[in-house]
Amino acid sequence: MKKIVFILFILHFLSVSAQIVNIEGKRFTTDTIGWKGSYNMGFVFGKQANNYFIFNNILHVQYKSKKSLYLILGSIDLLKTKNENVANSGFFHLRYNYKIKDWVRWEAFTQAQYNKLNGIRIRFLLGTGPRFKIVQLEKFKTYIGTLYMMEYDENTDRTQKEFQGRFSGYLSFSLRPLKTVEIVSTTYYQPRLDVNKSYRISSGNMLNFKISKIVSFGLNFQLNYDSRPPEGAVTKLTYQLENRIKVDF
Repeated sequence: MKKIVFILFILHFLSVSAQIVNIEGKRFTTDTIGWKGSYNMGFVFGKQANNYFIFNNILHVQYKSKKSLYLILGSIDLLKTKNENVANSGFFHLRYNYKIKDWVRWEAFTQAQYNKLNGIRIRFLLGTGPRFKIVQLEKFKTYIGTLYMMEYDENTDRTQKEFQGRFSGYLSFSLRPLKTVEIVSTTYYQPRLDVNKSYRISSGNMLNFKISKIVSFGLNFQLNYDSRPPEGAVTKLTYQLENRIKVDF
């Protein structure tokens, strides 16, 4: 119990460099009831206005019962560019997943994040909706999520504050060709329902190699596009390539 309290304490003080957090790549697929977690440490090379280098930390804890799944994520990124070395971005994410049938679950989540280069001083999200299991084979799985969320945004210089509703749909698949190799790909589409041509698209693609029972190495490529980014954002299109060491506990 003390270990769980300590983990939650750390997560509370954590506020990923992407505007859309890819939760699908963070889920544990397990039939075991109880607690499970992991710590990810990685290095990111990417480009927005300039080339940058990021040291990335992600802490993940989840609890599974017969019908429910509770998932907690926290991250903070340390950014290094030619001119600065700062804590650039971070997020805290809490998600609840309830099993209605084997092929459908209901999800609810809340999230807080910031991202200096993307012009986000603070962004709060609150959303809910169904998640459907489309294909479940031994080595291949596919899911579709259709959620609605409310969002509050402040840009970095506080000149723009918005409260808005968005649809958040995603398509995700995982492929495990070998016991030690897993591929996870997720694409999100998040249009704003009250503003024409305001939308976000994000695609995350992960390749993980199991080194031992608790240690794995992964490569992750993330691509994000925001048609109407916050004032102060350096670009509409961002991407990053990350390598990561993950330790399960």
